[in-house]
Amino acid sequence: MAQSAAAMDGPPPLAEGIARYVELFRGAPPASGLPAMRLSGDLLADRFAEGYRPAVRSFDTAIAAPGREIALRIHDPAGDGPRPAICYFHGGGFSLGSVASFDIATAALAEASGAVVASVHYRRLPDAPYREAQADCDAGYGWLIRQASTLAIDPARILVAGDSAGALMALACAANARDAGAAIPAGLLLFYGTFAMDAARPAYRTAPDPLLNRARIEAYIRLFAGSGGLAEGPAPVDRTDLAGLPPTHIVAAALDPLCAEAGELAERMRMAGVEVSHRIAPGMIHGFLRAAGVSAAVRDELARAAATIRPLLSPRDD
Repeated sequence: MAQSAAAMDGPPPLAEGIARYVELFRGAPPASGLPAMRLSGDLLADRFAEGYRPAVRSFDTAIAAPGREIALRIHDPAGDGPRPAICYFHGGGFSLGSVASFDIATAALAEASGAVVASVHYRRLPDAPYREAQADCDAGYGWLIRQASTLAIDPARILVAGDSAGALMALACAANARDAGAAIPAGLLLFYGTFAMDAARPAYRTAPDPLLNRARIEAYIRLFAGSGGLAEGPAPVDRTDLAGLPPTHIVAAALDPLCAEAGELAERMRMAGVEVSHRIAPGMIHGFLRAAGVSAAVRDELARAAATIRPLLSPRDD
């Protein structure tokens, strides 16, 4: 039987479990003001797990830095060393998110990849300018290299990863290491990144994502630009210095307003000689990693991403 015109013209179907994630997200009590929103995100982070507990050991630690400490959450999937590792920067529009509110995503990534995951709690905007947030990310990556022996990881098999705003900072972290003549990551894993930073993009008005709308995107672009983000360099899709970056896997979400810019970045990296792969996850929305507890489809996407980066995590032949 042919589908009705209404069904054919309706929004694309969500992947399995994503409707439940949207329901849980929208069911959170309203919070007014940035401090309350951050606290609420941490208090209610476990709601997305719904009993799912990745098989990893997790603990918190911190990096001593001038005038502050940089918090980290380590997810250890066990195994004999030296093991691969992933330095991870969470999303949240540069102003929200934390190692606590993204715990389910980073723990699930450690389980799927078999790598030790170090999730970095960088300073958030507008409390700090972008350059300081990025400095915390860069410090987290450097710390992981220095502490490799203590954590029983291989410093030559450390990837840098992030989602959304964190994907932008992961890319910048690798570029900063390259420019400083430091050890560059073994690879990059970028999930649904904010790579264009242009509020006029048509997709921001038309994409069917149920959670990330044009107003939210415009707000974080204003925040990023107002906190000096674009003063530090162009948006990723406008960078002309992508050569020399490590092998990169980019995962976009099909229903995400940011989907197209992931493909644009992949093409620019490819033209610069970077080894890059690009996947569009069907039925997925922006932020889908935090649905790992309620969606087998999300766990499948994590397994697929882990399989793609596995050669970068494997021991190298000397």
